[in-house]
Amino acid sequence: MKPFMTPSQPIELRWLKEAGLFLFLVLVLTACAGTPRHHLAIDASLIEPGQSQEDVLRMLGPPNATRTNASGQEEWHYYEVRRHFWHKLPFSERFTHPEVEALMVVLENGRVRSAQYYVPVPSR
Repeated sequence: MKPFMTPSQPIELRWLKEAGLFLFLVLVLTACAGTPRHHLAIDASLIEPGQSQEDVLRMLGPPNATRTNASGQEEWHYYEVRRHFWHKLPFSERFTHPEVEALMVVLENGRVRSAQYYVPVPSR
C-alpha cells in the first residue's frame, strides 16, 4: 500500500501556490489596464491659440461632435463619460450620475481661437 503523503507532495503544493499567486497577479493587473481614454483637463492645457487644426487632430484625434456657431467659427467638442460599475445596477440612475467632462475647441480659419474645459452639471 502506498503512503498518503509522499516527499514530493509538499514541493507540488508549493508550486501550485506560486502558480496561483502568479495567475492572481496577472488577472489583477490586466483588470487595471482598462480602455485608453482622454484626460481632457490635461489635453486642454496643451491647446494654445494659433495652433492649426491639424495639430489639434494629431493631439486629440477626431472630435466627438462639431458645429458652426453664430459667428461662423467652427466648434469641436470632445467629451468623456465615465460610468462606474454601480451604474450597471437596476435603478441606480436615480441615485448616481455618470461623470462627464468636456472640451470645446473653437477654430477660426483653420486655427485655434480658444479652448475651454468644463464639467457639465447633471440635470436632475
